[in-house]
Order: sequence, then structure tokens, then C-alpha cells
Amino acid sequence: MTVRRGTTMLELVVALVITAAVAAVGALAFRQVVDRRITVVEATRSTERAAALRTTLREWISTASLDTLIAPPGELHIITNARTPTGTPGARVRLYIDTDPETPTRGLCATFRATGGAAQRTQELDGTMTALRVEYLDRATGQWVGEPALLAGRPRAVRLTLPPDDTQAPLWQLPLTLVVDSLPLTGGAS
Repeated sequence: MTVRRGTTMLELVVALVITAAVAAVGALAFRQVVDRRITVVEATRSTERAAALRTTLREWISTASLDTLIAPPGELHIITNARTPTGTPGARVRLYIDTDPETPTRGLCATFRATGGAAQRTQELDGTMTALRVEYLDRATGQWVGEPALLAGRPRAVRLTLPPDDTQAPLWQLPLTLVVDSLPLTGGAS
């Protein structure tokens, strides 16, 4: 009787095929984990940027007086005492959507002008935004109106809404509503 030592070529090929199949499945699973991690990281960054911007807008508006009479629909004009790029209190801030292809900014932008008529500064806040809806809660009727000229008097609240878009963080789908009862109103409205 002869004793066989080692493996046959067939056994070696079968072992290599099984090893290759396991490695291929492992590589595919690893790639899916990496892809999911990239998606989660991108979504997290987008949400963090949106949260930071919402906080900044909330600070600007909550320490502001409203320039409602000069703000056209789709814009919000305020005079804020919060920290802005001008570095001075009482800065005028204009929030709007920039769609002009001739300007270097896109999307949600803010223009700042310091007290005393210094030069204005424009800053892109979020280049993915394509629309901004500003509404004022009319104190007399209890209705949200889009044009300050339609207000019967001093607004009760201001609501900023950025219409949903697949490229935006889901956080922007929630309106940013701020009560302005305690805020002064400029521009001659009562």
C-alpha cells in the first residue's frame, strides 16, 4: 500500500477557487461599508453646515430690528446687533438668493453694511440654495404674508423657508420661525 503525501492539483485548484470566492465576497462587503461611511460622512457634514447656518441666522434675526418696508419678496432685511463679518453692532444685513451668473456668489447670500455707511460686504452662505421664502405673521389677521406691504401692522413672527431640494440637507426643509414681538421694527411701520 502506498501512502500519499501532499495534495493533488485538483484539490489545490478547488482550494484556490474557494479562497478567491471568499475574498471576492469580503472585498464587496468591505466596499459597501466604505461607500456607506462616505455617504454618512457627507450627510453629516451637510447637516452640520446647515445647523451652523441656521444658528447664525437665528442669532442675526433674534437680535435684530426688521426693515420690513424696504424688503422685496424673497429677501429679508434686518439691522442686527449680533456678530457679523462687519465686526460692528448695528450692521444692516440683507438675506437673498443670488442667481446672477455675473457675480462670484451663488445661492443663499448675505450683504452686510456696517453702521456709518461703510462699504458693503457680500458673503455666500450656502451655494446650493435656489429659493428663499420670507413670510411675516400678520398680528391683525393671524395669517402669514409674503410681502411686508400687505402687513396690517407690526408682524408677530418671521418665517424663513428654503424649499426642499435633493441637494440640500434635510434640516433646511424645516422652516426657521422666529417670534419678533420683542424686536423693534424700523422703516416706519408700527
